Amino acid sequence: MTSKPSEAPPHTPSAIGTTDQDARELGRLGYAQELFRTMGGFSNFAISFSIISILTGAVTLFGYGFEMGGPLQMSLGWPLVSFFSMLVAMSMAELASAFPTSGAMYHWSAALGGKGRGWSNACINLAALITAVAAIDYGCAQFLAPLLGIDGTTTNLLWLYALILLSHALLNHFGIRWVAILNDASVAIHIVGVIIIVGALVFFAPHQPASFLLRPINSNGRSYGWAFVLGLLQAQWTFTGFDASAHMSEETHDPRRRVPWGIVMSVAVSAVVGYLLLLALVLAVKDVDSVLHATDASGQPMPAVIAILAQALGERAGVAVSAVAMLAMWFCGLSCITSCSRTIYAFARDNGLPGSSSLSDFPSKQVTGKKRET
Repeated sequence: MTSKPSEAPPHTPSAIGTTDQDARELGRLGYAQELFRTMGGFSNFAISFSIISILTGAVTLFGYGFEMGGPLQMSLGWPLVSFFSMLVAMSMAELASAFPTSGAMYHWSAALGGKGRGWSNACINLAALITAVAAIDYGCAQFLAPLLGIDGTTTNLLWLYALILLSHALLNHFGIRWVAILNDASVAIHIVGVIIIVGALVFFAPHQPASFLLRPINSNGRSYGWAFVLGLLQAQWTFTGFDASAHMSEETHDPRRRVPWGIVMSVAVSAVVGYLLLLALVLAVKDVDSVLHATDASGQPMPAVIAILAQALGERAGVAVSAVAMLAMWFCGLSCITSCSRTIYAFARDNGLPGSSSLSDFPSKQVTGKKRET
């Protein structure tokens, strides 16, 4: 296949040299450089940080974790999961440095365990990403509904959910460069959002004593030990998606160095900032029962964090802070769609999906050589 003229934006001479070297290293792994390399180290970190999204996982599942183990769950569970997630992140960082390609875990499994393991890993990874998109955007709809004054009925939530999905799909299909810019902005939204929430709770909300953090609560009928283990899923679901940095390897300059740092730093920053958020929320709980069984004006279940913020800061302040969390969830869903699309692209170019020729025709694709035959 002959090369097409480049449509990429102009680069400095040093950037051109780096891009050429990255393309040659990709060629040694069996692939041509087909995507624009427009991402730097911060943007690569930003996409994983946005998908981890402490204002999504830690917030939407706060009520679940709190019900399973109470304040003790939050004060011990988060650092425990953070530690083991970091071990996984460091292992992934090593593999990403060795195999800097789109598809990430799919290629790692194929290179180290054979085609069968690669194919099954790709299928599992795609299923996980699609499920994550559904969960993230539905959670965003749950937070958006009360902000718009819409009753939280299932029908209303599904309409909002569909509109959120559509916005993410259109941006990823037609505005790839905008997606990169929005991912960078997402980091600021998450960090500033957490600072606003924690600051508001620390300075303006009444607090529980510090001993409240060690209080076990078991309101689900299970033994506390088993409930605590199940409650760890709140943090475990949050610490997902940091492989997104690896999925963007073919669009990142110097991926052997920048992608591993993107993976590790996204987990490290999320662990620290997320823990501060959880502690502030737990200490602001006024009444445990009203948080666990909160409902909106229409009698529909209300997310526990919205109930805490409304009780601690007043209804208006609670709504304002909830808007920050909702915006972070929107960014999280956008980044997750981006990661999912790169996984589909990588799997399809190796003919691993039905309609692979169409699915591998990526909107921002720049063909510069011959694709590997498999």
